[in-house]
Amino acid sequence: MTNQFPARIKKSAENHHSRIVLALDIKGKEPKPLLEKTLHILKQTGVNLAAVKLNYHLLLPLDLFNSVATIINEAHNQGLQAIADLKINDISSTNTVTASYLWDAGFDSLIANPFVGLEEGLGPVITAAHEENRGIILLVYMSHKGAEDGYGLKVQSNTHTAGRFMEMHELFLDRALSWGCDGIVVGATRPETMKKVSSKVQGKLLVFSPGVGAQGGSPRPTIQSGADFLIVGRSILDATSPAQAAEDIRRATWRPF
Repeated sequence: MTNQFPARIKKSAENHHSRIVLALDIKGKEPKPLLEKTLHILKQTGVNLAAVKLNYHLLLPLDLFNSVATIINEAHNQGLQAIADLKINDISSTNTVTASYLWDAGFDSLIANPFVGLEEGLGPVITAAHEENRGIILLVYMSHKGAEDGYGLKVQSNTHTAGRFMEMHELFLDRALSWGCDGIVVGATRPETMKKVSSKVQGKLLVFSPGVGAQGGSPRPTIQSGADFLIVGRSILDATSPAQAAEDIRRATWRPF
């Protein structure tokens, strides 16, 4: 069975005329006010979004099957997809248990790190995710300044690329394509890399791009360079009016699939 996550998130985007994934990186240690603030922002901004992404900001202080599930339900009620951003990077027995908890909580997809490899790494997670009709998004190039220390390393591949030297992010992109994943993460702070990646992907994977706004990435050029979705956090969350900020970015970057 073909996994429907890419089609679902595209439908969410089309319905809301939005390519924004709101990163709900909301700080707080008290569960109740943290949940209330998250739901308040989600209700304000949901009409201008395609999806939401939950990171450790919420997954650590909030109960997964209560508060986090409530946030996911609110996202689904607004026609949005929910992405879990744990960047999973462990052996398969741990990865599959982690993923099963996330699916049970209602997440539609998760972000994983391809460094761990396929066999006894991410392979069983990808297979199980697609059996559950959920998506797997792989890190290819992150958005922070030090990302090049890892993703820019020169490595020699021993797989289908005949042992040639390449940068780590090129290897990770090859893995995302050959492993049958559903999307990749490429930082908006590297527009030239984005152009090269999107040219190679040619619609086979969805491209999610963090780093817009606070880290220096620019919304419209990032979409023009080939990103399918913008992962935006602080530029919306810290705005005087999160709803207006989300609408402004949506208007500036929307284009049909």
